[in-house]
Amino acid sequence: MPGLNPYFVFFLNTPLMQLSYRITPDPLHHRYHVTLPLDLSHLKEESFKLEMPVWTPGSYVLREYSGRVSDIHAECAGVRIELEQIEKSEWRLLADEVPDLSRIEVHWSVFAYSKGIHDAWLDSDRGFINPPALFLHPASMPADAALSVSFDAKDWDVHSALDALQTPDGISWQAKTLDELLDSPFVLTPKRGAKATIFTIEAGCVPHEIIITGASSLNTRRIAADLRKIFDTAIRFWNDPRETAEPRAPFARYMLYLHLEPGLYGGLEHSAGTVLLEDVNALPGAGEAEPPKRYVEFLILVAHEYFHAWLVKRLKPSGFLPYDLSREEYTHDLWIFEGFTSYYESLLARRARVISEEVYLRHLAERMNFALTREGFDAMTLAEASFNAWVKLYRQTEDSPYSQISYYTKGALAALLLDSEIRRLTENKESLESFLRAWYRSAADEIRQGTWRGLPDGGIGALIQSLIHVDLSELLGKLVYEKGNRSFWIDAIEAALNREGLQTEVDPTVPAALRLAGIHPGKKGGRVTAGYVVSSSPAFAAGLFAGDEIIAVDEEKTDAGVFERQIERARGRKVKIHFFRGPRLLSGVLDLKSRCAPEFLELLPKRILPIQKSEG
Repeated sequence: MPGLNPYFVFFLNTPLMQLSYRITPDPLHHRYHVTLPLDLSHLKEESFKLEMPVWTPGSYVLREYSGRVSDIHAECAGVRIELEQIEKSEWRLLADEVPDLSRIEVHWSVFAYSKGIHDAWLDSDRGFINPPALFLHPASMPADAALSVSFDAKDWDVHSALDALQTPDGISWQAKTLDELLDSPFVLTPKRGAKATIFTIEAGCVPHEIIITGASSLNTRRIAADLRKIFDTAIRFWNDPRETAEPRAPFARYMLYLHLEPGLYGGLEHSAGTVLLEDVNALPGAGEAEPPKRYVEFLILVAHEYFHAWLVKRLKPSGFLPYDLSREEYTHDLWIFEGFTSYYESLLARRARVISEEVYLRHLAERMNFALTREGFDAMTLAEASFNAWVKLYRQTEDSPYSQISYYTKGALAALLLDSEIRRLTENKESLESFLRAWYRSAADEIRQGTWRGLPDGGIGALIQSLIHVDLSELLGKLVYEKGNRSFWIDAIEAALNREGLQTEVDPTVPAALRLAGIHPGKKGGRVTAGYVVSSSPAFAAGLFAGDEIIAVDEEKTDAGVFERQIERARGRKVKIHFFRGPRLLSGVLDLKSRCAPEFLELLPKRILPIQKSEG
């Protein structure tokens, strides 16, 4: 083989490779110890290379998991052999250092003390493994490799959506491909000590295992009933009732893992499950007849992540087939996969009757405002926002509200406009929903067979036209590739809402600091800090910027309890405002007397409400 890199891992024409990981939890030291036996007797080259992912699908930022790996070495015939690290996430083993290539064990440890949904955690109360954070694997994997995971953990119960095989040594979790293994989290619950809440829901002819940690008292009956409604509604969404008498989920089993702790929030989708973080006070306790107000936040999060089981886990960009977790993978289309999902998350929850119409409209308004009240809306297109996810969305700075926009929120508004336009052009015979269903139906067989090639970059318009015969090329051009057209979006959103019997108005409940001065205030420990400050606002003209600590308004000391009232009292006047920027004391003149700039007024949050019909 001319030009072959001497360190290239050679597996062509080799027998079936067995990858049987053995994991030993060490909760006292917050580590997982991993053993991987290997038979390299067929190795034709000088070295064998192992690598580790640097990111997790669904979270488009480099995580650098190798930074938590330690003590990586091999053992063979009682001899310890060090592996040479050749890149940040790659190690090699030289064949001539191994006494017996057929009997090698590779060992490593992973520090697991991150609460994130994309990392690993281990203490005496619970364990969690996001596989990319733990598993090294051969740099070149044969397609027919057999993969399994077992645990040396007699004090723990292990949960996963993978197939479980009972062996003489315990349960072995089986994966058909490396992608399946890396997309299948593990949850460990102690047999003694802190108890998890575990129950199973049947939906779409499939068992859904629910595991909740971090709470001692939960209204499981209410939670289970609401989750079942969401699951059933999503499954019906993706299955045409005219074609499927009994809608089915696209997986054999599903595992939803939820960890509760004050201040936590987030979710990450998987092909057969999801991992969620939520504030413990957001879920109803066993004795609560009515759930907390924040409970709807949790239900909408569940709807979002469950919807992803179809959109992005099965329907995905062509650039993600297959995933390359060793480097960034780029697409201009994340606005579709996250934006469409964000659009339908609250629609599904409303359709499932787990949230009210009022809550739905409030959530839709929040999505709309988060996008349209940021100056970055005009500065970045949807295509740019998607492509730059690796360096923009997950790496926020004080400048972000001015220079970038989220493909989640702007993408959700694009979905609203596309849905409305499809309905208008087809007189409600088609919709964005019917397109998505047709798309999944057209690709489902190839997805199951592993032969589907994904959505070509920028190919959504052609796909819509081919499946439901609607030409949206002009609208897509404005929504996806044009910047600086906020007024077009505002007018289009108003028209779309009007067709649904809805309208917008400036929200009268907006805090005075934002409505009058242009400050998104933050309040920590009684202190008042400036968040995003609108550049056409009186506050920006007074010199305020994100992160400044405001200490006085109109020559009076301020704090979180009085700040809004002080701004209200200053209405129609020019007043002094004092603030710290780091250690330096600064001041400026807050002009609440002059007429506000139209650009500022355009950025004020709005609410969505039904159109009031006149009597008579």
